[in-house]
Amino acid sequence: MELWPGAWTLLLLLFVLLLFLLPTLWFCSPSAKYFFKMAFYNGWILFLAVLAIPVCAVRGRNVENMKILRLMLLHIKYLYGIRVEVRGAHHFPPSQPYVVVSNHQSSLDLLGMMEVLPGRCVPIAKRELLWAGSAGLACWLAGVIF
Repeated sequence: MELWPGAWTLLLLLFVLLLFLLPTLWFCSPSAKYFFKMAFYNGWILFLAVLAIPVCAVRGRNVENMKILRLMLLHIKYLYGIRVEVRGAHHFPPSQPYVVVSNHQSSLDLLGMMEVLPGRCVPIAKRELLWAGSAGLACWLAGVIF
């Protein structure tokens, strides 16, 4: 594809501008810092889902695949410096069935859920999540009910 004369100069100028603008926004704007962190978090979730799909596809749609997803997601809290304190875990005996209802406030709730949920847990998610690209396919392979 042929670009007009000076296009590379313009692209280089835009790149240099972004190179200076992004760190400035990071240090000066709490809103921008939050946006960058959430964008990285959501991108990382999608990337981990791409990695999980081939591993989970070996077993097919199986609840045991949720352990793989949990293992892949638990490290994210360390990247963000999030500490999770679980109180009342003794109320969840693993020998009994029960229903856990979570009122999601953001996608970060996923980290807390992975910390608390037992090994053979089948989450129920809204149907739209099934069509969320690699994350939807990874959830389907892990036995999530849509």
